[in-house]
Amino acid sequence: MALTVGRLCSGLSGSKLTGNPDAIIKKISSDSRQAAPGTLFVAVRGTGGDGQDYLEDVIARGCRALVIQKDRQETVFPLLKDFDGTVVVAERTRPLPALLGRILNDEPDLKLWTAAVTGTNGKTTVSFLMREMLGRLHGPCGMLGTVAYDDGRISEPAPLTTPAGPVFYTWLERMVANGCRSVAMELSSHGLDQERTAGLGLDVAVMTNMGRDHLDYHDSPADYLAAKADIMKLLRAGADNEGVGRPGVLVINNDDPQLAGLDTSTVETVGFSCRPAGGESPPADLRVLSAHLDLKGTRLELDWRGQGLIIDSPLVGRFNVENLTAALAAGIALGLDGADCAAALGGVPQVPGRLERFVLPNGALAVVDYAHTHDALAAVLRACDELNDQRLLVVFGCGGDRDRGKRPLMGRVAAMESDLAWITSDNPRSEEPGGICRDIIEGYDEVPDPRSAAREMVIDRAEAIERALAAAEPGDIVVVAGKGHEDYQLIGGRVIDLDDRVIITDWMKRNPAHG
Repeated sequence: MALTVGRLCSGLSGSKLTGNPDAIIKKISSDSRQAAPGTLFVAVRGTGGDGQDYLEDVIARGCRALVIQKDRQETVFPLLKDFDGTVVVAERTRPLPALLGRILNDEPDLKLWTAAVTGTNGKTTVSFLMREMLGRLHGPCGMLGTVAYDDGRISEPAPLTTPAGPVFYTWLERMVANGCRSVAMELSSHGLDQERTAGLGLDVAVMTNMGRDHLDYHDSPADYLAAKADIMKLLRAGADNEGVGRPGVLVINNDDPQLAGLDTSTVETVGFSCRPAGGESPPADLRVLSAHLDLKGTRLELDWRGQGLIIDSPLVGRFNVENLTAALAAGIALGLDGADCAAALGGVPQVPGRLERFVLPNGALAVVDYAHTHDALAAVLRACDELNDQRLLVVFGCGGDRDRGKRPLMGRVAAMESDLAWITSDNPRSEEPGGICRDIIEGYDEVPDPRSAAREMVIDRAEAIERALAAAEPGDIVVVAGKGHEDYQLIGGRVIDLDDRVIITDWMKRNPAHG
């Protein structure tokens, strides 16, 4: 789709346009490297630099239309004295790549049921569950999230959990063109804080839980929570002037004390709880009455405002009780029948890299999971321990150039919850892998449990995984945590092929008589 720059920017409050308002725009970008003829370049001040410092490069690439921020115009205008293109001065440029991308793509979110999830853990699983549920009950459903972007015809690996604004709305427009009737998406704290989805109208927003993560980006846990809470600002306001539409609904985990402290008085909510009623259990619209878990799956009995519901799911693990309940609440909040939602969720298969299971030749079990925070690792280890009365082995590391404070926390969790551990590389990036592992071991050394000494540092991730598999005895569970669905490893400036799942399956082929 193409629009004039005047039409695109006509709704920007307080903006001023100089130059040709009829210049044709085919693309929006805040990345100077993508600037070209027909591009409207939006200069954004972000974590990686200020787009207004790259205007000369943008112009050299043939871009004839710019958006700059008002508080920079005195600095920028002298650089543009010979520029004969179009310049728009706006009060704030940060949300504009998304807002303008939405207009350029003909407001595709208005043509879809929109379901989004945020939280520290469970986002990917809940988004997969919602996508499958909506696909079965409402028609084709697209997806944007950590594992993949899917427009109903093409699925591509996701470079970011939440894509940048113009890319985000381009994918939504592709979903509409391909006949999708809904979209399930993950909204990361980075994406929300950077307003990558500005202008989006959500029919349902799910908040799963809050833990410690991304404190390399957010200044504090409070700032991290505030970024997540911004999802409430995206909920649809309700009926328009013609009485069409309904307000968006917030689905929130009432068991999480941090989420319970949020002010939700201005939005419609559906609260869920996985704790049986009574005692200190919080009030909830949807409650888990009982949960039966084993290695074959999960059976949940729930109450939805007096209506009994049952989910029989092949997903395993205690934390999937919360994920299934959150997805069920989202379906009900969208107006779907609760029993239909429960039945649809029961048919959702294993989610890639989320407690993904492999039976070893000797009857032990290997489990690959994306858990990369101490809360997530604890949840995975406890879920596996609950399903097994033999030993629990774990292989894990921590990412480089990220929050260093969580490394000893991860070590402490593994020391308390596992019987044997191999501490290894995750994505070390620019850091020395051994240093990251030693940071993890500091947490081990704080735990008096004698099992905390049952650890080994093996820098090479493939070797660490293979050592754990070889050590597994019949009935043991080997948890390989941290990378999940990822098929690469970031070392220095290199991207190398590495997939935990492939390492496991290749080892099984080479060791058919294991044990």
